[in-house]
Amino acid sequence: MTVRGVSQRGHLHRYNGAPRQDDFALHHLPDGRVVVVVADGVSAARQSHIGASTATRQAAEWLYSHLGDDTADTDWLTMLKTTAWALSERAQTLLGLDAPDPVRAEQELATTLACAVIEPTGPHSLRACLVSAGDSAAWLLSAGRFVEVLAGKTVTASGIASSAVIGLPRVPTEVTPAVVDVAYDDVLLIGTDGIGDPLGAGQGGVGDLFREVLTKPSPPSLIEFAHAVDFSRETFDDDRTLVAVWPKRQIAQDTVVQPRRGSAVKGLQ
Repeated sequence: MTVRGVSQRGHLHRYNGAPRQDDFALHHLPDGRVVVVVADGVSAARQSHIGASTATRQAAEWLYSHLGDDTADTDWLTMLKTTAWALSERAQTLLGLDAPDPVRAEQELATTLACAVIEPTGPHSLRACLVSAGDSAAWLLSAGRFVEVLAGKTVTASGIASSAVIGLPRVPTEVTPAVVDVAYDDVLLIGTDGIGDPLGAGQGGVGDLFREVLTKPSPPSLIEFAHAVDFSRETFDDDRTLVAVWPKRQIAQDTVVQPRRGSAVKGLQ
């Protein structure tokens, strides 16, 4: 498979110098499976950028250590609980508390989390198992349509999306993974609401841009992918994180990152 991932500060955080509140992690397992973890720190939490980085690291480490041969047997609820506890422990250290405190962790470090384990099922096909806590989302770009795999923001009966976010360290009582098959011409996308909000149903300019860039015969280079994620659309200034996964296909040579040459400055490599 081919994977591209990018996390960028939104226009507002670039303007005011605030840290990026998104984070992501990728891990290629020895058996060929790929772990993708995406987190979006809740803006109301004062140190949510630390929460996002803590959550991605803990979730990736847990999956590396506990993922069995059959992805379907993964104890996703325990993974989320362990990650939530890591946030409480991080809050204890960060704030100098006597003990881990989930309430203070939510106030300071709250974050969403989306996790996926992706495995090849054939020469040019994949299967992904995904779970989430909060409003980070996933889509399957198939036949030009963005099919929602993990739901993002909740839409009310009036058709207005709620901006309220409940993420870690709050853990859902039940976790049911979404399972999706990714065919040769499909692209699996996992991202934060900085992508999901402007993308919407995929019928506007952002959807058109992603269709153009992501459905070419060869996956885009990392620079081209990052440039696409750095689109401008009025009123959408949140941080953006997006990971895209393609089944194995031919990669154009001009998209391959070449190794660095030796430095022209004597004594430097």
